[in-house]
Amino acid sequence: MWRISLASVRHYWALFAGTFVALALGVALIGTSASALAATWAVPASPRAGNPSVTLEDGTGAAHTLSSGDLDLGGVQSVLAMAGVVSAFVTVFVITGTCAFGIALRRRDMGLLRMVGAGGPQVRRMVLGESLAVAVPAALAGCAVAVVAAPVAVEALNGTGLSPVDLRPGPLLWPLVFAAACGLFMAVLGTLAASRRAARVRPTEALREADLDARTMTAGRGVTGVLTLVTGAVMLALAPGAGAEAATPLALFGTMSLAVAATLLGPVYLPPLLRLMALPLRWADPVAGRLAAESVRTSRRRTASLVGPVLAILAVVGAFTTVLSTTGAATEADDRARTVAQLVVEPSRGDSLSADDVRALRADPRVAVVSAPAELEVAVAGPDSVWKEQAAVADPATLARTHRISVVDGSLAPLRPGTVAVSREFADWYGYHAGSTVTYGLFGGRPVKARVAAVLEGGSVVPPLLLPDGARSAAAAPARAAVLLDEKSAGSARAVAADLTARVGADRIEVVPSARWFGEAATDQDRLNRLVLGVLTVPASLYALIAVAGTLVMSYSRRGAEIAGMRMLGVSAGQVRRMALWETLSTSALGVVIAAGVVAVGAQAYRGALTVFGGEAPLEVEWGMLSALTAACVLAGVGVSLAATGRLLRQAGVTLVASRR
Repeated sequence: MWRISLASVRHYWALFAGTFVALALGVALIGTSASALAATWAVPASPRAGNPSVTLEDGTGAAHTLSSGDLDLGGVQSVLAMAGVVSAFVTVFVITGTCAFGIALRRRDMGLLRMVGAGGPQVRRMVLGESLAVAVPAALAGCAVAVVAAPVAVEALNGTGLSPVDLRPGPLLWPLVFAAACGLFMAVLGTLAASRRAARVRPTEALREADLDARTMTAGRGVTGVLTLVTGAVMLALAPGAGAEAATPLALFGTMSLAVAATLLGPVYLPPLLRLMALPLRWADPVAGRLAAESVRTSRRRTASLVGPVLAILAVVGAFTTVLSTTGAATEADDRARTVAQLVVEPSRGDSLSADDVRALRADPRVAVVSAPAELEVAVAGPDSVWKEQAAVADPATLARTHRISVVDGSLAPLRPGTVAVSREFADWYGYHAGSTVTYGLFGGRPVKARVAAVLEGGSVVPPLLLPDGARSAAAAPARAAVLLDEKSAGSARAVAADLTARVGADRIEVVPSARWFGEAATDQDRLNRLVLGVLTVPASLYALIAVAGTLVMSYSRRGAEIAGMRMLGVSAGQVRRMALWETLSTSALGVVIAAGVVAVGAQAYRGALTVFGGEAPLEVEWGMLSALTAACVLAGVGVSLAATGRLLRQAGVTLVASRR
């Protein structure tokens, strides 16, 4: 059957071209993501020797030495890992759908093979052989593209500033092996289910039915669709009560599960919905509109395959962008709501405020309180490990006057030596409470055992650990300060800010009203979020657009006789073109609507897990990015469908009606 598989691929090259391109680009995308991630692993954790270190023992007695010079690449690695997840999900989605669609388009050919004596296992081996015949060269082509794209991607990543050091492209062998293996696995996986269906085709059934009018909702497809639907629903139902940390994966993977379910169950509900959407077309364009409506109704597999790529990419990109944007918006809203101080002070030069600057601020008679936490990094020992944690040297009582902070456990009082305060998130995650003992160490110092004096709820205002003033490291200095004015001066914060800047020295500090500072900080955060979203979604989005075009090319490669028959019955070329236009617009629009519904459900579930002081978390949607992606999907679909229809119209004639089929 291998020779028949090769002959089939050569004969139906236009049909297999979409699968080849989708698989090659998927392998290239995965290989590029894997190579960028490997470049972060190649960076030495301690690039400089002689940095201050501290040795702590965990609960098992094992000693761990951490250095303050260790690079933290966790952020960029998380972004790249998420980008890999998005790329892999979209690739699997597209490849499995493309392979199944290609087999469905050749149902009659399978029936003819059965008529001439081919057994079910032989048909199945032929289909798998076709898959390998396309997948192997596609994987090699994808690896070749990845070799060229990987260095460019690493340099582009350096330009974003997400990595603390410049990355250098590392060895590509294992990332390419991984990408090629993923491509072959996805191709075989996408073909298995379709090959089983092809092996069960009866000769008379294939000759009696149209190519795409066969039973599309098999038991396996239906069961898988229901299971993914239930899984996604359960994940999203659990997300609101899971807390912000656990709600993120629940919301993301729950939304992806719903998108998969919507695609698998598409042949059931898509044709009726599309017929409803096509009702106005029947009135506005009776011939072309009716043809388009009947086409999407009868060709259920083709309809689901055309909606699938649009639904998948918009659901995935919408879920990731909405979760990330909503997280940032909720954090900003919580910080604003918790800030009582009217002014924020930052250094004009350097990264920190000096002790003299803070004393000058506190000496002003209009200033009631100045809180200036000195942030630093410490090592913390747990039951099984030692890790780095963010801390700050600050007085909780003073911090509670400039910000709205509540005491969950313990008492709010100045910290004495040998005591610490912890945030509620830190306490919940590691099981601490008032009276517990925390072992931490300053880099360059010795381990310290401290008693937890209070557990504080303050959002991002309260770091995981608050240390007493005696624990101050020589390198610790406040990066900014919050100033609470007295009652008389509170109404003229702008004037006081300008006066304080002039009195202390504009070359030393910059004092701005809190509202202005939050606006500037939000702008900087939005810029960073857009960089992260670009890394996450742009490559996968471009791939999905090509997949949309490839699916349309596959679809129109088998519609020559259909269009020729319309021309013989008197349908004009313009009406055929409008029919193709209405088909593409209606399937694209329905994919957008379903994706919007799926993302909206996931976003509301995630929003319920976020807390904002005194209110509910805002829902932030990247309308610009999603609108541009939607327009790109529609334009790609319309352009390819009209081009393919024009080519078929030029070939239309009696010879196409009596074609090789």
